[in-house]
Amino acid sequence: MNRALRYILGFILIVLLQVLVLNNFQLFGYLNPKVYPLFILLLPAKTNRPLLLLIAFALGLTIDIFENSGGIHASATLFLAFIRPALIQLITNVGSNDVSRLNLTTLGIAKFLTYITPAVFIHHLWLFSLEAFTFRNYHLVLYETLISSAFSFLLMFILELLFNRKAE
Repeated sequence: MNRALRYILGFILIVLLQVLVLNNFQLFGYLNPKVYPLFILLLPAKTNRPLLLLIAFALGLTIDIFENSGGIHASATLFLAFIRPALIQLITNVGSNDVSRLNLTTLGIAKFLTYITPAVFIHHLWLFSLEAFTFRNYHLVLYETLISSAFSFLLMFILELLFNRKAE
């Protein structure tokens, strides 16, 4: 299958999973799993930065349209795409080109965890802070971020185990 077609299909599937399944799953009002950032995180490491930001905006805006959330997902996803090069620097040697594809198979478990864990936490913190839009309940924002990040990370890891194939 053509690589561009595979990414378009992945975009559609992750949006459908988020909108149709995970948005209807809430536990005690604080567990809101978000797995759509995985699409941005798994794009090739050498993705053109303007293209990456455009894809991130399109993904976040698509989620915002379905959730009627006023742009907070677009903002959080854009921020994630903006800091993604710094996160990639965490897992690679400075100046090396040893990683082209960012998935569990090519990175290994330790580097994959080092890359995905802070990315998910930062995305969720940004998202839930914008959603609350106040510092009055910062402890609730932090609690929701921690709980949702942990569950989202677990779901992302499971999705990566299920759908990841050996690097081509």
